[in-house]
Amino acid sequence: MTLLTLLLPLNLWLTPPDTSAVKPLHVNMLHPRMREWAYPVNRVEVPDNCPSLLWPEADGKKVTYKVMLATDSLFKNNLTESSNQRWAVYPVHQPLKPGRWFWKYAYKSGSEGQWNWSPVYDFVVGAKSKKAVVTPGVAEVLQRNNQPHPRLWGLRTGAAAFYANNKSNPEALDVIASAQKLLGQPLPEENPTRPRDTTGMTALQRKQMVEFMYHGFGDKVAEPVKKLCLAYLLTKDKRFISEAIKRGVHMANMSPDGLATRDDFNNGNVLEGIAWVYDIGYDQLSAAEKEALRTAMLTRGQRIYKNLPNRFELQMCDNHIWQHILRNFSIAAVAAANDVPQANEWLAYVYEVWSARFPVLGTTDGGWHEGNGYFRVHFETLIYLPLLFSEISGQDYFNLPWMQNLPYYMLYSYPPQSASTEFGDMHENLSDMVKTQALFADALSRKVNNPYLNGYVSELKKHYPRFFKGNDDFLLFRLLTYKDKQAVVVKSPETLPRSREFKDVGLVAMHSNLANQAKDMAVYLNANPFGAAGHGHAAQNAITVNYKGAKIFGGTGYYSNFSDAHNLLDYRSSRGYCTILADSLGQRIGEDGYGWIPRAITGKRIQYALGDASNAYGNVTTDFWLSRFKEINVAPDEKNGYGNPEVKLYRRHVLQLDDNYILLYDELEAAKPVKWTSQFHSPFSIKSREESDAAAFSVSTPAGNAFTEVFASVPAGKVIHQKYNYPAKNWKGKTDDEGNIIEFKDQWHVGITTSAPVKANRFLTLIHVGGAAAEPVKVLDKKDGNYRLKAGNWTINAELNTGKAASLTVTATDGNAAFSYGAAPVTVKGKQYTHAVNGSSMLVEDVKQEVVDQYPAVVKYDIGFQNK
Repeated sequence: MTLLTLLLPLNLWLTPPDTSAVKPLHVNMLHPRMREWAYPVNRVEVPDNCPSLLWPEADGKKVTYKVMLATDSLFKNNLTESSNQRWAVYPVHQPLKPGRWFWKYAYKSGSEGQWNWSPVYDFVVGAKSKKAVVTPGVAEVLQRNNQPHPRLWGLRTGAAAFYANNKSNPEALDVIASAQKLLGQPLPEENPTRPRDTTGMTALQRKQMVEFMYHGFGDKVAEPVKKLCLAYLLTKDKRFISEAIKRGVHMANMSPDGLATRDDFNNGNVLEGIAWVYDIGYDQLSAAEKEALRTAMLTRGQRIYKNLPNRFELQMCDNHIWQHILRNFSIAAVAAANDVPQANEWLAYVYEVWSARFPVLGTTDGGWHEGNGYFRVHFETLIYLPLLFSEISGQDYFNLPWMQNLPYYMLYSYPPQSASTEFGDMHENLSDMVKTQALFADALSRKVNNPYLNGYVSELKKHYPRFFKGNDDFLLFRLLTYKDKQAVVVKSPETLPRSREFKDVGLVAMHSNLANQAKDMAVYLNANPFGAAGHGHAAQNAITVNYKGAKIFGGTGYYSNFSDAHNLLDYRSSRGYCTILADSLGQRIGEDGYGWIPRAITGKRIQYALGDASNAYGNVTTDFWLSRFKEINVAPDEKNGYGNPEVKLYRRHVLQLDDNYILLYDELEAAKPVKWTSQFHSPFSIKSREESDAAAFSVSTPAGNAFTEVFASVPAGKVIHQKYNYPAKNWKGKTDDEGNIIEFKDQWHVGITTSAPVKANRFLTLIHVGGAAAEPVKVLDKKDGNYRLKAGNWTINAELNTGKAASLTVTATDGNAAFSYGAAPVTVKGKQYTHAVNGSSMLVEDVKQEVVDQYPAVVKYDIGFQNK
């Protein structure tokens, strides 16, 4: 691909700006796997006054970049020029004055090459550009870190306070007692941490199993070393640091090519363990020991670093590195800087990339693209790296907007005493609160002073006291932030809105009672701009329904492996979610299978969201996922639920009505006639119900019942079954958070499918939750496809005739609340309300709220949609 092709402004591929209620989006993908365009461009008004400049990869070996930034296109006024660098990001570590700014970058291959300049780009720091957290430049950070040891965790100046603050801390005493048991123990051998029998496995399975067997070895050998270092800091007893040094040198002598530590996770953990010994034990090390540790850090660190510049920072998310290895590597870089000359470049790189790209799977709203199952894998890094970079920069990285909004994402998407949302890998492990979530929330609350987060943690400690006992990944953080009997302000979420939109990751969370899960009905809509990338799934416009803390409807299947047959044909695919199939074909896996949330409104009795998955369908095209299918000899074809049904439109309106009704209104259109299927999955038995005019079924759960009726534009039938497309087998012996082997059980599935292929269809779905014996919806009229229904305390008018404009109104029978989508007026408390814009969504309770489509941040800013 040529540089010119990469630099084409993406607005050439977009529909021009639209001032109507419905704003189409016809872009191949919003978050490509590798960056494909420069940012910021096209005179876009940047969200804050310290933007980061990003650009696509330049071809060549040993590529070097430089950047120019100025207030004029000739680069004469207010000029900033970077030094040469190997990475394709440039965070502006200074507040830019309001006005128009120009920038460009150059690259060359090798030391003798010619500089090749990009076009000149421009952006605006305007009235809407917020004041950012200003971080120092990389040269200042390197100078600040050029200090004697220890450097980690502020211990150069803070070791005495750390010792004094924790003198009577029960957790500190436990660390010391545990470290005592390590003294004089045999050094660890390089054996599997979880042996498994590989008899009868394929070559691929055996390869994956060997990695699985040694998973955690790095932790096994590094954690005792870190514990011994902590015990030394807590007691000043040199026995502990002597034992840590002995073990650290032992780790340094392990072969980086051996089965035990060649894996990227294990290599990173061993590197970090060695760095701890080197930094904290520096004054106790002999010259030979220092050299051995420096040599090991250089070897293992360069093994990581050689694959980072001009790749890692350009990738949407290299999961293993962001999850763990970046943390290990950054800690080693701080410890080894100046002592290992290459480590200065390591530190410059990680600091600049973190400053430019964090949060890598979110923006500012606090959400996380891959869902809460795999979000947990990032928790340790999300605590320790902001702390580390805060200390070496002098600025508080916990003050970033995403960190400040994170408490709301946690509370709305994963309340105490409740199941979580069901999207993404490992979602099935979150049927109740888990320890990692609780401990992360507690750690976060020590740096983000949010009264709702404090209340969240208080509830978790009250209901799950066992989570807060013993050793865990956040022990160091608690010791560093230990303050005995510190008072905190606590607020109940009952004062918060009942729903919240996390637009940038495509999630709307609706609750009837956020403060009391025993009375809560929660509905989640997923339409994700990141697409089905990484640990995300092809779950656009999918819903999760939880009642009294337990799942009724949601994702199905199990995370048996990242990409085995069950994963690709069920669990990760649209066939495993409560969303729409077209001719039995689901959405594409990959960054190009994306959705987005155009609208959301929160009220007192009515919650509303609109998801758009019109771009989610089509053939699997990304090389990464095609290679995964090829690896297991499975084709992503129509037989296996993949292909191109030529879907042109899929907009799903979701309403939560009081605490017992859920309404779905789906607008569907394809370029050719297809059979449309609306799917629902449950861990509980699904039974057919025949007393309704619609395709109906019920689910009975210990928490309550759900009676579901699905109306369609054309006749539709239903199929209920318990079969996966490929059997779920726990062939790795995977365990839950408590260490128990997970039983992969059959689950229940229902599909409502139009009897004949049609180009356009609309589904209207009513779910009544909680009733012991729910009555069917009363059909008051359905003349010419316009349905008028009575459902409990609500009257519903829905246009299912695809020859007419889509329209939906919902009115409370007491006349105190109403919703309208389209153009129909509504009357509330005797007053008529009309749409200011046809096609808008309008909610009227105490006040009128009217919304039209609004793009996510990636469209507003990153792809230059606002072309001037």
